[in-house]
Parts: sequence; C-alpha cells; structure tokens
Amino acid sequence: MIRPSKNKVDKDQGIVLLTTLLIMAIMAAVAVEIMDDIRFAVKRTINVGDYAQADWYVKGAEDFAESYIVNQLTPLQPEVRNELFKSPQTFTFPFEGGLMILDVRDGTDCFALGSLITSAGSTDVVGGRQFTNLLIALGWPSNDAQSLTGVLTDWIDLDTQRGANGAEDGDYLRREPPHRTANTAVASIMELRSLEGMTEELYQSIRPYVCARDGGQKSRLNIDTAEPIDAFLLSAILGGPDQYQTALQLISERPEGGYKDLETLQAAPALQDFTGKEAAYDQIVFQPNVLWIEVRVDYLKASRLVTYEYDVTGPEPEVTYRGWGSESLRPTLEDEGTELQ
Repeated sequence: MIRPSKNKVDKDQGIVLLTTLLIMAIMAAVAVEIMDDIRFAVKRTINVGDYAQADWYVKGAEDFAESYIVNQLTPLQPEVRNELFKSPQTFTFPFEGGLMILDVRDGTDCFALGSLITSAGSTDVVGGRQFTNLLIALGWPSNDAQSLTGVLTDWIDLDTQRGANGAEDGDYLRREPPHRTANTAVASIMELRSLEGMTEELYQSIRPYVCARDGGQKSRLNIDTAEPIDAFLLSAILGGPDQYQTALQLISERPEGGYKDLETLQAAPALQDFTGKEAAYDQIVFQPNVLWIEVRVDYLKASRLVTYEYDVTGPEPEVTYRGWGSESLRPTLEDEGTELQ
C-alpha cells in the first residue's frame, strides 16, 4: 500500500483551507450586501411612512382651511375681512414629531394668465392688452412686452395659427427635445419657462405678479387690501403704465375702512380728472373673492409644501388651484418704494 507523501497531504490541506477562506470571504461579502439592502429597505420604508404621514397632515390642513373659510371668514362683513387680510393670517400647529404652518392671504393681488384667452379658448384682446400694460409698467420695453404677450397667447389659445409676435408648434418642434404648445390655460406658472424667448431672468421678474387661472378668468384686484406695490397691476387694469401714479394715489389715499363700492372709488380725488377709456372697473373688487393658502408640513425627516387657491364667491369655497413644491409658492412682494421704471 502506497501512502501519500507528507508534502501532498500538506498541499491538499492548503487547498481545502484556501477554498474555505474563499467561500467564507464570498459569504461575508454577500452578507454585507444583504445587510446594506436591508438597511436601505428599512430606511426607505421609514421615509415612505414619514411622507405618508406628512400627506395626511396636508389633508388635515386642507380640511382646516375649508372649515376656517366657511365658519370664520364667511360670516364676517367685507370691511372686517379686508382689515383681516391686510396682512397674511398665519396658523401654527405643533404636533409630535413635527410642525404645520398655514399662511392665508388675499389672493387677488396677481394677474390671471388665463385672462389672455376666453373661456372658449380664443384670444381675449382686453386680457392681452392688460398683460402688455403690466409688463411695460414693470419696466419691460414695449416691443418685448408685446412679444411675450403674443407668445403666451399662442401657447394657451386653441388654434394653431401663429398670431402677431407669437410662436406656435413649428417654433417649438425645432427645439431639443421637440414639443408642442399647450393649447390650454397654463396649469402652473412653471410653464412660462417653456415659452419661446423666455429666460430665467425674465421669468423671475414677472413671477411675483402673475398666477395660473382658467381661460376666461379675469384678473380681480381687491382695492381695499392692495398695497403700493400692487399699483403695477392696478395701472394695467386702469388702462396702462401711464395710469401708474393714479393707481398709486388710489391705494395710498384709500380712506379708513376702504372704498367699499365703485361709486365711492370713482369719487376719489385721484379719479376726478381721470380720462382713461380702457379702465376695467369691473375687475376692481372690494373684498377678497380669492384666497391663497400656503401650507408647510415638517414631520420627522419628511417635508411637504402645498399651495391652494380658493374661490370664495359662492356659498361654499371651491379649490381652483393645488400645487406641490416650493415652485408653487407665490413670492411675497416687499414694498421698498419701487418706482415706475
């Protein structure tokens, strides 16, 4: 009988040892990967749970907003409501693991982009003229203001015919990636970034003054809560940038308790020599007909930013806009003595 040599036994044992170590190393690597997957899955599950809970708080904020409008605001007299909304109403609700903040303010202080078209989707000349007036009042050159008005009108109107200074499908299909015009009112202000000729600088310059509303929805400015910075929008309603000083005077000389009605407004000293034939007095209101509500929810590691716009002209408040994320928040204008450029 031939016995294996000691060297061969040692060699076989070394191979077994190396194989065992290799298997153990592989198993350790697999175990590490499995543990990483488990940690990631647990973290993801926790995050999903946190955001799901935050979403429930957002839903609660919406319910609170509707209850607040119906039960606390609706019974108030218009002058009391106006006094209330001369500054945003802020509600803070701390809860275990987080905080919810609601800001409620008069939502009439913006230009309704849907007013550039009618409810049927055709061009609205008055709305287009007012938008051009607003841009010029903000310091835009007349040609640029007319160009943006034409481009935006073509973006949202139903037809595919290129209007004056406009841009239709053919202009956008040459882009990379190619796309078409919306042919409906903008659903979000962010759509303005898609317009032909729009830059981030131009977008930011008009963002605080505009809001997304359905086609045919005219801009309505509450003169009894307007601030001096709103004179830009009021001048557009009164007929153009030449009416800026008149608009500013109407706001700064507003009587105690507000104008309350059109007759009192037209009797104001600022309008005694006013000859503007394009003034749209029907777009000046004397109480909030739209409320703008911004909600921030922080729960553990989850955060939600949501905005709502409520039409409060009817017996029940109606949500006309709901937006998510910081882009949907409407910048608050600070009056720093801005002068017409």
